[in-house]
Amino acid sequence: MVKFYLRDKKSTQSTSITMTIFYENDRVKIPTGCSVPPKMWQEKKQRVKVTMEFKEANEINDKLDELESVMISLLKKYRDENYFPSPALIKADLLKQNNVPMKSKKAKTFWDHFDDFIEDKRKINPDVRDYNNSLRKHLKKVELIMAKPISFAMISSEAGVFNQEWMNYLSFVALNSEGEPGLMPNTVGKQNKNLKAFFNWCFDKNIVNKFSTKLYPTIVEDVDKIYLTEEDLESLDNLTIEDVSHAVVRDLFLVGCETGLRFSDFIRITEHDIRNNKLHMVPKKTKNVGVKKIIIPLSARFQNILAKHNGKLPHYDRSQLTKFNKTIRELCELANMNDEIKFYREVAGDTLMITKKKFEEVSSHSCRRTFCTLKFLKGMPAQVIMKFSGHKSERSFLKYLKLDAELTANKYGEFF
Repeated sequence: MVKFYLRDKKSTQSTSITMTIFYENDRVKIPTGCSVPPKMWQEKKQRVKVTMEFKEANEINDKLDELESVMISLLKKYRDENYFPSPALIKADLLKQNNVPMKSKKAKTFWDHFDDFIEDKRKINPDVRDYNNSLRKHLKKVELIMAKPISFAMISSEAGVFNQEWMNYLSFVALNSEGEPGLMPNTVGKQNKNLKAFFNWCFDKNIVNKFSTKLYPTIVEDVDKIYLTEEDLESLDNLTIEDVSHAVVRDLFLVGCETGLRFSDFIRITEHDIRNNKLHMVPKKTKNVGVKKIIIPLSARFQNILAKHNGKLPHYDRSQLTKFNKTIRELCELANMNDEIKFYREVAGDTLMITKKKFEEVSSHSCRRTFCTLKFLKGMPAQVIMKFSGHKSERSFLKYLKLDAELTANKYGEFF
């Protein structure tokens, strides 16, 4: 949506006209370069009155028409590409379209390039929280510890001072999910992986000369993650829930378990995605890396949930993932998922044995793991499950299979 407003409607002299764009909950204000006396402005039409008294009216209106036309075209392009640009990028795109020369800028800093990297990532996948939130936060913390701005010269220095501070901060200072100092090895590895993605982007753009990134290892530790059994799903499905919003979370979670979709996908299923008792979806995360449409037959449980909602699944705000996970854990506790699970984790260099209740480890991602594991246990070939789950490699798929010792022994006892 594009609107024009006067900067000061009560001004006794000419006041500037501002164009305001509303796009995906963002509001962007852009100066039009035009000014008009408030008495000559038509609020409803958002244009200047054409009178003999104000000869510039037609010229200003023509410019406003042109700006509005270009902006509407850009917004349509963003929506068609499922792209969520920042306010700064919207402004820049408008200036380019109107051939307005950009003002000369000072040499870009590390953070300027980091912002550009985020915008490039956003074109591929609108969800850039791993980079824009987590990675940015940790880099800012290290910058604060070092008491000097991060620069590429500092990072690429052979002395490796930045790397030492970075790894020390992640391993012993940054707070983990339990609120204690020291991130889990996998989380440290993920931050290194994301940081290297930024470095490689800079290398490709010739922003900085290539340097070794071997000091930033992508650590992978085998961490136990739970899946729900058929009995667990049945208990959750049969749970009486009075709170409507909690019932919505339960139903969407079960849909995730029946389809193997990610949270970002199963919360946006519409009636148009369901045809001939099959779900047709293009996963958001992988649509630009070779995985296109996947078609999943509707299970009996999925069909029952659809019928309960008159063929249209309820909407859920994708920004409320934390609330979703908190709610589903509460519901799983009510469904008596209280089995104790024990696993080992390395925290701040120490190996600790952790004991938790099963419901405490349930999250939206358990849906995907549950789908893959249960289908495998029922005898569906891995290659077929991968067609439904969208996994491209068997290596990444096998990470989702959580077969405990007893289940493995029961399923493969015939081989002994």
